[in-house]
Amino acid sequence: MSEASPLEKNESTPYDVAYNCIREELDRGVIELPLLPQVASEVLASTLDDKANALRLASLIEKDQGLATHILRTVNSPAFRGSAEIVALKQAIARLGMERIREIALTISLRGSLLTSGVFEEKIEDAWTSGLRTALWAKEIARKSRKNVEVAYLCGLLHNVGVAVVINRLRNLNPGALSDLAVNKLIAALAADAGKTLVEQWQLPESVSDCLVEEENDSNRDLLMVLAASKEIAIWHADDDLDEEDVLMEDAIQYLNFYPDDVTELVELAPTIAEMVEGMTR
Repeated sequence: MSEASPLEKNESTPYDVAYNCIREELDRGVIELPLLPQVASEVLASTLDDKANALRLASLIEKDQGLATHILRTVNSPAFRGSAEIVALKQAIARLGMERIREIALTISLRGSLLTSGVFEEKIEDAWTSGLRTALWAKEIARKSRKNVEVAYLCGLLHNVGVAVVINRLRNLNPGALSDLAVNKLIAALAADAGKTLVEQWQLPESVSDCLVEEENDSNRDLLMVLAASKEIAIWHADDDLDEEDVLMEDAIQYLNFYPDDVTELVELAPTIAEMVEGMTR
């Protein structure tokens, strides 16, 4: 007889057993986590290096031929391509700039590590797309409010990364015993802490992990406001319900001291950001 799965070993509900199992593993620091891809790690490090150059960045990316190919496919999408096809990484860097190529390389590399096939795959995909859309808005909001653009992008991209951690752990706990509602409840209860654990394991800036669980302090309050605004705007954007008046009255936008003209310029970026999301999730 095969051994019963953890969801079948007692009379507690499948939700209770799954929650307690994942909660305990998070508290003990033993939950299985995806590794930070080497290229992503090096690209992240290059963002902090003022001496980084195009040749070095191209060399980093070319270490992973699959990633390099994916990046070239992305930069030739309608969101990024100019009048002529881009055929080499150095050409892409010259055309789009190092900041944009680092952003694309990091996003694609992390996506490959986090998006795994299997049950509830669509929930991870939806969370990732939401994170990407939030990151792109966070970058623009940070730029207009003169905050750290690269950290804001990273916070937006990873703000719901814990969804992948929770789902991947559930796959070993007889997920068929859980209703879709129960899975969503588990994600709501555990994803923030799971994401914080992952970000800390990856040794990303502390400000990023604080944003995941919304731990506010004097040093990160502005960044949390950028993230709060970008999350709300990303939802409106996804629902095709982006309205200038709503954006202007959003609490975080008010805190960041956006004027009506700032909001108008921000909302006008919606079609471009939609194209970028499509190009970076192909």
